[in-house]
Amino acid sequence: MRAATRFVVALSFGAALAGQCAPALAAQPYEGFWAATRKDCRDQDSANRMSIEGGNRLYWYETRCRASEITADGKLGWKMRLACEGEGEKFGSHPRVSIAADGKLVMDNGPVGRAKRQTYVRCEIPKSR
Repeated sequence: MRAATRFVVALSFGAALAGQCAPALAAQPYEGFWAATRKDCRDQDSANRMSIEGGNRLYWYETRCRASEITADGKLGWKMRLACEGEGEKFGSHPRVSIAADGKLVMDNGPVGRAKRQTYVRCEIPKSR
């Protein structure tokens, strides 16, 4: 076996072992794809869509944020400290994210948008076959 192939096999084996030893991280209720309206969900180029991935990465059309602190604030609410980049600028934000009784995501004091409060519906993204 060539050295490169042995390295890849050893690396894959180590990753498999590490995955079995590490606890599985549960997805947070706020993770997923969200948009201002159902129509925005269908428009991949809509500036009114966002996604939250890995529990701490938030993406909008031209803005990307990473949460360094997430603390529970009620049953389905969280306060976050975000470090963001957008349109060539770096900035911080301290939003409160919550899931409303109707299943909508509510973001108070968010890093994007003109309003102090944005409300999003969950987008059902079809899975590729």
